[in-house]
Formats: sequence, structure tokens, C-alpha cells
Amino acid sequence: MKFELSLTLDDISKCKTLEEAIISKMSSMQDREYADSLRDYYFANKRLVIIKKSVDARHRKNFRLNVRFCFESDKTIQETIERDRLVCLPYLSKFNSISSGHKKPVIVGFGPAGMFAALILVSYGIKPIVLERGSFMKDRIQAVDDFLSGRSAIDPKANISFGEGGAGTFSDGKLVTGISSEYKRYILQALISYGAPKEILYDSAPHIGTDVLREVVVRLREDIESKGATVLFESRMIEIQRRNGCVSGVVYVDAQGNNCLLDTDEIILAPGHSSRDTFKYLYDEKFDIEAKPFSVGVRIEHLQDNIDMSQYGFLTSEVEVVSACSYRLAVITDDNRRLYTFCMCPGGYVVPSSHDNGLICTNGMSNYARDGKNSNSALLVPVDSSIYGDGVLDGLHFQEMLEKKAYIAGGSNGNAPVVRFGDLKSDVVSSEFGTVEPTYLPGTKFANFKDIFPESVLQVIVQGISKMGTLVRGFDDPDAILTAVETRSSSPVRILRVSNTMQSTSLEGLFPCGEGAGYAGGIMSSAVDGIKSANALVARIMEVDP
Repeated sequence: MKFELSLTLDDISKCKTLEEAIISKMSSMQDREYADSLRDYYFANKRLVIIKKSVDARHRKNFRLNVRFCFESDKTIQETIERDRLVCLPYLSKFNSISSGHKKPVIVGFGPAGMFAALILVSYGIKPIVLERGSFMKDRIQAVDDFLSGRSAIDPKANISFGEGGAGTFSDGKLVTGISSEYKRYILQALISYGAPKEILYDSAPHIGTDVLREVVVRLREDIESKGATVLFESRMIEIQRRNGCVSGVVYVDAQGNNCLLDTDEIILAPGHSSRDTFKYLYDEKFDIEAKPFSVGVRIEHLQDNIDMSQYGFLTSEVEVVSACSYRLAVITDDNRRLYTFCMCPGGYVVPSSHDNGLICTNGMSNYARDGKNSNSALLVPVDSSIYGDGVLDGLHFQEMLEKKAYIAGGSNGNAPVVRFGDLKSDVVSSEFGTVEPTYLPGTKFANFKDIFPESVLQVIVQGISKMGTLVRGFDDPDAILTAVETRSSSPVRILRVSNTMQSTSLEGLFPCGEGAGYAGGIMSSAVDGIKSANALVARIMEVDP
């Protein structure tokens, strides 16, 4: 039996956990069904299982935390987990083992798509070789810390874009997705098994947090290695070998700079959205690749307390059960252009996501506690060929141009260009911060955003923020800080594939997948695409229709 409760601020304000708040509320209610379930909870060893949690803050003075839950035995819970796992392994009952003569498949990229592709393959007993151009987590964290503290320049092999776990490792660890997939529960359960918080199963806006996600990624990698997978770091793919229209091998540069060859019949290509050299290689080698629309913009920062008060009417820092307030906004400007928020990070930080020196690109991150002083979000304007040109790589070149301009506007030393919203609206360069100070490291510089963006994009940002101020009180705060540029919310290209086999239209045995290939946007949808690609690969080995 499933139950629903609507908890008030009084119901939750003195509780340390959501479970405590639910049990306390049930205990105070005169309801026979609730009383029977509570007896099961206390005396029949049944566990409280939260199915869904969502915030209703439409009326600030009538805040509600809505929860759906049930009570289940450990056996039932484990049966559900196993059922979700088997959904992701449709060929398991018919797949005996890979023949000894079959070459090991290769996975290029160890972000969410590559990780979950590897996890599915080892579940079938297949032992893939993973090529990740970036570094181990430990080395990656050290390199990023060195850059943020000003001790070193960006390391092309170890940065916020490349390395163990992909770009998502240095983000909020958001698991929100607009896609519908039967694989989502398995992905969440797998992440929990590696150390992610159990709340991701039921929160309407689940997140893991950068600090926790790093540990989850390492445990996942260690698990697939224990099952026979090989993960090679600082190993960058430079060539896909072909024979008679099929994959025959892959060449990569190893950590010592040597060119190495792997013979293989299957490659899952999950390069991530910042692998621009890979996109250029595929274009030069006449693979089927097309330009796709994407978005560009800035990061905006507000005081988190102001967002909390505007939306909830209280400070979330004073209520343990309620996380820092988030928002998701989209508006249409007077000239019918769209501005929308993306990757909103409550209590978070603006961070550099450039993969090389001479470029400035921003991203947002939050730790699990979301207890930073500021909130931040990308503010994005959709752009297409009418702005950057009709060539396949023109969008990629447009991204690079904006990032180079931002680097110059920031002082050509790794600092990011910033402006107060009030000054941007008044068309002046800022001279001092107000109530909001930027979180971007290694530093910032006041700049004229006209030196970075096309006028058409800048107008949408200014008008759009003002309109968003009518949706969230204080969003158009003159002291809000804008940091440029945000360009990598999605890939500027798509590597074409056949829809049912998921193989490249150019080459049999090549499975383009994930965000970089143009088929996902975020951790969850990338993981789903990785699972689909892995199963399509298994179907190819079995010579059955996927």
C-alpha cells in the first residue's frame, strides 16, 4: 500500500531526516491504515521506502513538502533492484559468453556514457578496454586544485573537462532528465550501490554533489576492473582503423606519448562534448557528422539566501530536511528569442571548464550539502547556423571564438570576465561588486561583454534576465554577477548513426553515443545512451536484431 503526505514547515522544521518527519506525522494522525503500517515498521522489520519527494512552493506562506511512500520488506526491495537490473540486460538469458577468438571491444571515453556502457558489458561477461584521454581521479583533482589556486596552468590531460568520470564529475552531479527510459531506476540504484545518497531515487530534482560523485566514479571503475575491464588513462584516441567498411582497430597515444594499436571489431565512441580534436578528425576522415544547434551564454550568481526567501519564504540553511532552493526558468524576449536557465547549482560555485590554455569557459558545481553562499545557473541563448555559419564545424569554431574572446577580456591570464547585471543593463563596465561576489577561481576581471558576444545574443540575455525577475523576485538584482562564457551545455555536432543498430552510418562496428556524439545532454541521458549502445554491441556479437 502506498501513502501520501503533505508536510508543512512545522512538520519538518525540527526533524533531522525526512524519514523522521514522516513517522512523526503518521504517529500524530488518527488513521487505521497508517497505524497498521506503523506496526509493520516497528515490529515486522519492514522499511520505510520513499517513492517520491517534491516541493510545493507556489504559495510562500503555505510551503509544502509532498511525499509518497510505502513500507516493504528487505526481500521485496532486493527483488525490485534485481528486476530493474535485468531490464538493462535483455540478452542475458541467451548470451553464453564471448568466444575466445573475439577481440575485446574498445570504449573511447570514461564519462557517464562510457562508464555505463562498460558496466553493462562486464555484466554480460565481456571485458572491454576503455581509453580515457584524461587522468585518474586523484591526479585530476590535484591538477584542477593547482589551476584554481593559481599554482599552474591548465593541464590538457587533467582538467574539469577530461579525466575519470568525464565533465560531469566536476558539476552538481544532477540526475534530472527530460527523457523517459526504463533504465533510469537501474542507473540510480547502481550509483547508490557505489556510494551515492539514497535520496536520488525519490527526489524530484536528484543530485549527488561533486564531492560525493568523485568517490562514486572511482568505486564504479574499481568494480568493472575487478570484473575484467581494463581502463587506460591518459590514452587519447587518434585514429579509427577500417577494413571493408567495418572497424578493424583503434590507434591511441598512451601516457608516455607512444602510438599504440588495439585490434578490435567494435568501438563505443563516447568522447564528451569537449573532444574537439576528435570531431575534427572525424570530419577530416569523411565520417558522417553534422552540425547541430546548441546554446551559449553566461553564468549568473545570486545570494542563495535571497533565492530561498524569494521562493520558499524561509532560509533552507535553518531546516535540515529541505535542500537549498533551486529554480528552472525560461522566457521569450520581445524579439521572440529564448533565454533559459541550465544546470542550476544551489549553494554552489562557478568553475572553469576549459580543457586548454587560452580559453575561458564556465560551468557550475555544488557539493552534496549545497551550502555555499551563492547560487548559480547558466543563462543560455539558443544559436544556430544563422549566427555562426553553415559549415559542419562552424558551430565548434564559434564556441572557440567566444572562449578566446572571454580569455582576452579576462586579462589573458586565466581570470574570467564578469559584470554586475545592473551595469550590463546600463551599458557600462563594472567598477566594484555589490552584495554578490563571484565564486570563480582563479579570479575575475570586470569587462565589457560587447567585446565577447554578438549584440543579438547580449540583448537576449539582458531582456531575458529582466523578464525572469517577474518570475523569481530578485532574479534581476542589479548586484547579480554574470561570468562569461558558457558554451558547452551540449555538443555542436552529431555523429550520425543508424537508429535501430546504433552503429555509425559510416562504419559498421562503431557505436557513437553520449553527449559528445550529440545524443544526450547530462549525466542521466548519457548513461542511458551508454546502456543502449552496449546492448546494441552485444546484439551485434550475437548476430541478432537489436
